Amino acid sequence: MRPHLLGVLLALGICAPAAASGGFPVSSVDTTQTGATSPGNPFRYVAFPVGHGTLLAKIRRADGATLRHRALNGRVVVAAVAQDASTTGLSADGTTLVLAAPRRGFPQRATRLTIVDTATLRPRSELVIRGDFGLDGVSPDARWAYLIQYRGGDPTNYAVRAYDLRRGRLAPKPIVDARNPGEKMSGFSYTRATSADGRWEYTLYGGVSEPFVHALDTAGRRAFCVDLPGIDSASLSNLRLAVRHGRVDVVDGVGAAVRHIDATTFRVSKPRAGGAPAARRAASAPPGDGGFPWVLAAVTAAVAAGLAALAHRRYRGGTASGRKRSTSSSSATSHA
Repeated sequence: MRPHLLGVLLALGICAPAAASGGFPVSSVDTTQTGATSPGNPFRYVAFPVGHGTLLAKIRRADGATLRHRALNGRVVVAAVAQDASTTGLSADGTTLVLAAPRRGFPQRATRLTIVDTATLRPRSELVIRGDFGLDGVSPDARWAYLIQYRGGDPTNYAVRAYDLRRGRLAPKPIVDARNPGEKMSGFSYTRATSADGRWEYTLYGGVSEPFVHALDTAGRRAFCVDLPGIDSASLSNLRLAVRHGRVDVVDGVGAAVRHIDATTFRVSKPRAGGAPAARRAASAPPGDGGFPWVLAAVTAAVAAGLAALAHRRYRGGTASGRKRSTSSSSATSHA
Protein backbone atom coordinates (compact mmCIF):
# COMPACT_ATOMS: atom_id res chain seq x y z
CA MET A 1 0.00 0.00 0.00
CA ARG A 2 1.08 3.61 -0.47
CA PRO A 3 2.41 5.33 2.66
CA HIS A 4 0.15 7.91 4.25
CA LEU A 5 1.85 11.29 4.66
CA LEU A 6 0.54 11.86 8.17
CA GLY A 7 1.93 8.57 9.41
CA VAL A 8 5.38 9.31 8.10
CA LEU A 9 5.24 12.81 9.56
CA LEU A 10 4.50 11.44 13.01
CA ALA A 11 7.20 8.82 12.65
CA LEU A 12 9.90 11.27 11.65
CA GLY A 13 8.70 14.30 13.58
CA ILE A 14 9.16 16.53 10.56
CA CYS A 15 7.57 19.96 10.37
CA ALA A 16 8.33 22.22 7.42
CA PRO A 17 7.78 25.99 7.50
CA ALA A 18 4.72 27.43 5.82
CA ALA A 19 5.17 28.65 2.27
CA ALA A 20 4.45 32.24 1.31
CA SER A 21 1.70 32.82 -1.21
CA GLY A 22 2.55 33.22 -4.85
CA GLY A 23 0.95 36.04 -6.79
CA PHE A 24 -1.81 37.11 -4.40
CA PRO A 25 -0.39 40.24 -2.71
CA VAL A 26 -0.72 39.00 0.87
CA SER A 27 2.41 37.04 1.70
CA SER A 28 0.96 35.42 4.83
CA VAL A 29 -1.53 33.25 2.91
CA ASP A 30 -0.38 29.65 3.38
CA THR A 31 -1.32 27.29 0.52
CA THR A 32 0.40 24.17 1.83
CA GLN A 33 -2.85 23.25 3.57
CA THR A 34 -4.92 23.36 0.37
CA GLY A 35 -2.59 22.55 -2.51
CA ALA A 36 -3.94 22.54 -6.06
CA THR A 37 -6.72 20.38 -7.47
CA SER A 38 -9.76 20.74 -9.71
CA PRO A 39 -13.35 19.47 -9.57
CA GLY A 40 -13.45 15.74 -10.21
CA ASN A 41 -9.68 15.35 -10.23
CA PRO A 42 -8.60 12.45 -7.94
CA PHE A 43 -5.26 14.07 -7.13
CA ARG A 44 -4.00 17.03 -5.17
CA TYR A 45 -0.62 18.67 -5.68
CA VAL A 46 1.19 20.24 -2.74
CA ALA A 47 4.46 22.17 -2.67
CA PHE A 48 6.64 22.52 0.43
CA PRO A 49 9.81 24.53 1.03
CA VAL A 50 12.81 22.27 1.63
CA GLY A 51 16.13 24.03 2.13
CA HIS A 52 16.55 26.39 -0.81
CA GLY A 53 14.29 24.30 -3.02
CA THR A 54 10.79 22.87 -3.16
CA LEU A 55 9.37 19.40 -2.71
CA LEU A 56 6.34 18.83 -4.95
CA ALA A 57 4.07 15.89 -4.13
CA LYS A 58 1.16 14.25 -5.94
CA ILE A 59 -1.38 12.98 -3.41
CA ARG A 60 -4.45 10.84 -3.88
CA ARG A 61 -7.40 12.76 -2.48
CA ALA A 62 -9.38 9.70 -1.39
CA ASP A 63 -6.90 8.50 1.22
CA GLY A 64 -4.01 10.99 1.33
CA ALA A 65 -1.48 8.52 -0.12
CA THR A 66 1.59 10.05 -1.75
CA LEU A 67 1.94 8.72 -5.30
CA ARG A 68 4.94 10.68 -6.53
CA HIS A 69 7.27 13.42 -5.39
CA ARG A 70 9.95 15.56 -7.00
CA ALA A 71 12.57 17.96 -5.75
CA LEU A 72 12.52 21.25 -7.65
CA ASN A 73 15.27 23.82 -7.73
CA GLY A 74 14.27 27.15 -6.16
CA ARG A 75 11.21 28.12 -4.18
CA VAL A 76 7.82 27.77 -5.88
CA VAL A 77 4.36 27.51 -4.35
CA VAL A 78 0.78 26.71 -5.24
CA ALA A 79 -0.67 30.14 -5.99
CA ALA A 80 -3.29 31.65 -3.69
CA VAL A 81 -6.16 33.58 -5.26
CA ALA A 82 -8.05 34.74 -2.18
CA GLN A 83 -7.67 35.49 1.50
CA ASP A 84 -9.23 32.17 2.53
CA ALA A 85 -6.31 30.31 0.82
CA SER A 86 -8.33 29.32 -2.23
CA THR A 87 -5.81 28.26 -4.88
CA THR A 88 -5.37 27.81 -8.60
CA GLY A 89 -2.87 26.35 -11.05
CA LEU A 90 -4.16 22.93 -12.14
CA SER A 91 -5.76 22.66 -15.60
CA ALA A 92 -9.12 20.90 -15.72
CA ASP A 93 -7.75 18.23 -18.07
CA GLY A 94 -5.32 17.30 -15.31
CA THR A 95 -2.19 17.51 -17.45
CA THR A 96 -0.59 20.75 -16.34
CA LEU A 97 0.22 22.47 -13.07
CA VAL A 98 1.35 26.10 -12.94
CA LEU A 99 3.33 27.08 -9.85
CA ALA A 100 4.46 30.56 -8.84
CA ALA A 101 7.52 31.95 -7.14
CA PRO A 102 6.56 33.13 -3.64
CA ARG A 103 5.86 36.81 -3.33
CA ARG A 104 8.44 38.56 -1.20
CA GLY A 105 7.13 42.10 -1.47
CA PHE A 106 4.82 44.46 -3.27
CA PRO A 107 5.22 45.56 -5.93
CA GLN A 108 7.64 43.17 -7.62
CA ARG A 109 9.58 43.88 -10.81
CA ALA A 110 9.16 40.46 -12.39
CA THR A 111 6.95 37.40 -11.96
CA ARG A 112 8.20 33.83 -12.27
CA LEU A 113 5.97 30.87 -13.14
CA THR A 114 6.95 27.20 -13.45
CA ILE A 115 4.96 24.92 -15.77
CA VAL A 116 4.88 21.31 -14.53
CA ASP A 117 3.85 18.04 -16.21
CA THR A 118 1.54 16.37 -13.69
CA ALA A 119 2.37 12.82 -14.86
CA THR A 120 6.06 13.11 -13.97
CA LEU A 121 6.11 16.31 -11.87
CA ARG A 122 8.93 17.39 -14.19
CA PRO A 123 9.07 21.14 -15.03
CA ARG A 124 8.36 21.77 -18.70
CA SER A 125 9.40 25.39 -18.68
CA GLU A 126 9.96 28.44 -16.54
CA LEU A 127 8.48 31.81 -17.45
CA VAL A 128 9.78 35.17 -16.29
CA ILE A 129 7.24 37.91 -17.00
CA ARG A 130 8.20 41.53 -16.64
CA GLY A 131 5.95 43.31 -14.15
CA ASP A 132 3.87 42.41 -11.12
CA PHE A 133 1.38 39.64 -11.81
CA GLY A 134 -0.53 37.07 -9.81
CA LEU A 135 -1.74 33.75 -11.21
CA ASP A 136 -5.54 33.75 -11.34
CA GLY A 137 -6.46 30.68 -13.37
CA VAL A 138 -5.59 28.17 -16.08
CA SER A 139 -7.75 27.19 -19.04
CA PRO A 140 -9.08 23.61 -19.12
CA ASP A 141 -6.68 22.62 -21.92
CA ALA A 142 -3.69 24.46 -20.36
CA ARG A 143 -3.40 26.78 -23.37
CA TRP A 144 -3.96 29.98 -21.37
CA ALA A 145 -2.85 31.18 -17.97
CA TYR A 146 -4.84 34.05 -16.49
CA LEU A 147 -2.94 36.70 -14.57
CA ILE A 148 -3.88 39.61 -12.36
CA GLN A 149 -1.67 42.53 -13.37
CA TYR A 150 -1.10 44.97 -10.50
CA ARG A 151 -0.58 48.51 -11.67
CA GLY A 152 0.93 51.59 -10.11
CA GLY A 153 1.96 49.91 -6.89
CA ASP A 154 -1.67 49.76 -5.75
CA PRO A 155 -2.98 46.26 -4.84
CA THR A 156 -6.53 47.39 -5.57
CA ASN A 157 -5.66 48.65 -9.08
CA TYR A 158 -5.39 45.71 -11.43
CA ALA A 159 -6.38 44.18 -14.73
CA VAL A 160 -7.01 40.60 -15.84
CA ARG A 161 -4.63 39.42 -18.55
CA ALA A 162 -4.43 36.23 -20.60
CA TYR A 163 -1.01 34.66 -21.18
CA ASP A 164 -0.53 32.26 -24.10
CA LEU A 165 1.48 29.37 -22.63
CA ARG A 166 2.21 27.91 -26.07
CA ARG A 167 3.57 31.10 -27.58
CA GLY A 168 4.96 32.56 -24.39
CA ARG A 169 3.38 35.99 -24.57
CA LEU A 170 0.62 38.14 -23.11
CA ALA A 171 -2.53 38.79 -25.10
CA PRO A 172 -2.44 42.49 -26.02
CA LYS A 173 -5.64 43.61 -24.28
CA PRO A 174 -6.95 43.09 -20.75
CA ILE A 175 -10.04 40.93 -20.24
CA VAL A 176 -12.98 43.13 -19.25
CA ASP A 177 -16.74 42.77 -18.88
CA ALA A 178 -17.96 43.63 -22.37
CA ARG A 179 -21.18 44.96 -20.86
CA ASN A 180 -19.22 47.67 -19.04
CA PRO A 181 -15.82 47.88 -20.76
CA GLY A 182 -14.84 51.12 -19.06
CA GLU A 183 -15.55 49.88 -15.53
CA LYS A 184 -12.42 49.56 -13.41
CA MET A 185 -11.95 46.48 -11.24
CA SER A 186 -10.88 47.14 -7.67
CA GLY A 187 -10.98 45.42 -4.32
CA PHE A 188 -9.63 42.34 -2.58
CA SER A 189 -10.55 38.73 -3.25
CA TYR A 190 -12.10 36.82 -0.37
CA THR A 191 -12.93 33.38 -1.73
CA ARG A 192 -13.11 31.34 -4.94
CA ALA A 193 -15.24 28.53 -6.41
CA THR A 194 -14.85 26.64 -9.69
CA SER A 195 -17.47 25.15 -12.02
CA ALA A 196 -17.66 21.37 -12.30
CA ASP A 197 -16.04 21.38 -15.75
CA GLY A 198 -13.23 23.66 -14.61
CA ARG A 199 -14.11 26.34 -17.13
CA TRP A 200 -15.52 29.07 -14.90
CA GLU A 201 -13.72 30.65 -11.96
CA TYR A 202 -15.97 32.62 -9.59
CA THR A 203 -14.23 34.97 -7.15
CA LEU A 204 -15.87 37.08 -4.45
CA TYR A 205 -14.38 40.59 -4.20
CA GLY A 206 -14.89 43.43 -1.75
CA GLY A 207 -13.04 45.98 0.30
CA VAL A 208 -13.22 49.10 -1.85
CA SER A 209 -16.59 49.44 -3.54
CA GLU A 210 -19.73 47.33 -3.59
CA PRO A 211 -19.02 43.60 -3.26
CA PHE A 212 -19.10 41.67 -6.52
CA VAL A 213 -18.38 38.26 -8.00
CA HIS A 214 -15.89 38.11 -10.85
CA ALA A 215 -16.89 35.31 -13.26
CA LEU A 216 -13.95 34.35 -15.48
CA ASP A 217 -14.50 32.09 -18.48
CA THR A 218 -11.09 30.46 -18.80
CA ALA A 219 -11.98 28.74 -22.08
CA GLY A 220 -13.56 31.74 -23.80
CA ARG A 221 -11.24 34.48 -22.44
CA ARG A 222 -14.11 36.65 -21.21
CA ALA A 223 -15.27 37.91 -17.84
CA PHE A 224 -18.36 39.28 -16.11
CA CYS A 225 -18.57 41.40 -12.97
CA VAL A 226 -21.69 40.62 -10.96
CA ASP A 227 -22.59 43.26 -8.36
CA LEU A 228 -24.04 42.11 -5.04
CA PRO A 229 -26.17 45.00 -3.75
CA GLY A 230 -27.32 44.83 -0.17
CA ILE A 231 -24.47 42.65 1.11
CA ASP A 232 -22.56 44.19 3.99
CA SER A 233 -18.84 44.36 3.23
CA ALA A 234 -18.10 43.55 6.87
CA SER A 235 -19.59 40.08 6.37
CA LEU A 236 -17.47 39.09 3.38
CA SER A 237 -14.90 37.11 5.35
CA ASN A 238 -17.71 34.77 6.46
CA LEU A 239 -19.14 34.21 3.00
CA ARG A 240 -18.32 31.45 0.52
CA LEU A 241 -19.35 30.59 -3.04
CA ALA A 242 -21.07 27.32 -3.93
CA VAL A 243 -21.53 26.26 -7.56
CA ARG A 244 -24.88 24.54 -8.13
CA HIS A 245 -26.59 23.32 -11.27
CA GLY A 246 -27.22 26.45 -13.30
CA ARG A 247 -26.31 28.92 -10.56
CA VAL A 248 -23.72 30.16 -8.08
CA ASP A 249 -24.81 30.66 -4.48
CA VAL A 250 -23.29 33.12 -2.05
CA VAL A 251 -23.54 31.30 1.27
CA ASP A 252 -22.99 32.42 4.85
CA GLY A 253 -21.10 30.80 7.70
CA VAL A 254 -23.83 28.24 8.42
CA GLY A 255 -24.23 27.30 4.76
CA ALA A 256 -27.42 29.28 4.05
CA ALA A 257 -27.62 31.01 0.67
CA VAL A 258 -27.86 34.79 0.92
CA ARG A 259 -27.84 35.40 -2.86
CA HIS A 260 -28.38 33.33 -6.00
CA ILE A 261 -26.54 34.16 -9.22
CA ASP A 262 -27.87 32.71 -12.46
CA ALA A 263 -24.83 31.15 -14.14
CA THR A 264 -26.11 32.03 -17.63
CA THR A 265 -27.61 35.50 -17.29
CA PHE A 266 -25.73 36.54 -14.11
CA ARG A 267 -28.97 37.88 -12.68
CA VAL A 268 -28.83 38.17 -8.88
CA SER A 269 -31.76 37.22 -6.67
CA LYS A 270 -32.48 36.70 -3.00
CA PRO A 271 -33.39 33.20 -1.76
CA ARG A 272 -36.97 32.55 -0.82
CA ALA A 273 -37.68 32.58 2.89
CA GLY A 274 -37.47 29.15 4.47
CA GLY A 275 -35.30 27.67 1.71
CA ALA A 276 -32.97 24.80 2.55
CA PRO A 277 -29.42 25.85 3.41
CA ALA A 278 -26.64 24.98 1.00
CA ALA A 279 -24.38 22.11 1.93
CA ARG A 280 -21.45 23.29 3.95
CA ARG A 281 -17.89 22.44 3.03
CA ALA A 282 -16.05 21.02 6.02
CA ALA A 283 -13.41 23.45 7.19
CA SER A 284 -10.96 20.69 8.06
CA ALA A 285 -11.00 18.80 4.76
CA PRO A 286 -11.13 19.92 1.14
CA PRO A 287 -14.00 18.31 -0.83
CA GLY A 288 -13.44 14.76 -1.94
CA ASP A 289 -10.53 14.06 0.39
CA GLY A 290 -12.24 11.57 2.65
CA GLY A 291 -11.73 13.61 5.81
CA PHE A 292 -7.95 13.58 5.52
CA PRO A 293 -6.51 15.90 8.23
CA TRP A 294 -4.80 18.43 6.00
CA VAL A 295 -4.08 20.86 8.81
CA LEU A 296 -1.79 18.26 10.40
CA ALA A 297 -0.47 16.71 7.19
CA ALA A 298 0.06 19.86 5.16
CA VAL A 299 3.81 19.74 5.66
CA THR A 300 4.33 16.01 5.42
CA ALA A 301 5.67 15.83 1.90
CA ALA A 302 8.96 16.82 3.52
CA VAL A 303 9.19 13.22 4.71
CA ALA A 304 11.56 12.48 1.85
CA ALA A 305 14.41 13.58 4.07
CA GLY A 306 17.07 11.89 2.02
CA LEU A 307 15.65 13.38 -1.16
CA ALA A 308 15.53 16.83 0.37
CA ALA A 309 19.15 16.57 1.51
CA LEU A 310 20.18 15.42 -1.96
CA ALA A 311 18.29 18.30 -3.54
CA HIS A 312 19.94 20.76 -1.17
CA ARG A 313 23.41 19.47 -2.04
CA ARG A 314 22.64 19.40 -5.75
CA TYR A 315 21.35 22.95 -5.91
CA ARG A 316 23.35 24.72 -3.23
CA GLY A 317 25.60 26.20 -5.92
CA GLY A 318 22.90 28.69 -6.89
CA THR A 319 20.49 29.17 -9.78
CA ALA A 320 20.60 26.34 -12.29
CA SER A 321 20.12 26.63 -16.00
CA GLY A 322 16.73 25.82 -17.54
CA ARG A 323 18.05 22.41 -18.57
CA LYS A 324 19.27 21.62 -15.06
CA ARG A 325 15.99 22.74 -13.56
CA SER A 326 14.08 20.33 -15.76
CA THR A 327 16.18 17.37 -14.60
CA SER A 328 15.43 17.70 -10.91
CA SER A 329 15.26 14.42 -9.02
CA SER A 330 11.98 12.55 -8.87
CA SER A 331 10.57 9.22 -7.88
CA ALA A 332 7.28 7.49 -7.36
CA THR A 333 6.76 6.81 -3.67
CA SER A 334 7.64 3.21 -2.98
CA HIS A 335 5.16 0.65 -1.69
CA ALA A 336 5.14 0.08 2.04
